Amino acid sequence: MAEQHSHRRCPQCGTVGRMFRSHSRSKFEKFMHFFSGVVYIYRCHQCNWRGYMFRAFPTQKRFGFWFTIGAMVTIVFVVITTIRLYLRS
Repeated sequence: MAEQHSHRRCPQCGTVGRMFRSHSRSKFEKFMHFFSGVVYIYRCHQCNWRGYMFRAFPTQKRFGFWFTIGAMVTIVFVVITTIRLYLRS
């Protein structure tokens, strides 16, 4: 599958037109992509920057991203609390 040309601006070097979608590498990246559906990983072919950027869509759909972040924070909090309680007993 050919890469789609992007008119996004790189946040590191400022180059326009050299940002392309990047494949998910870790389980966390796959989790973010699967559950949020609003952020994708991009790579700049000019400076090799790689990171998350929002999809191009209306602002109200960013709720999915923040919902995912909130869910992840809650899961981490529950896991840490459970481990701390387990270690005390």
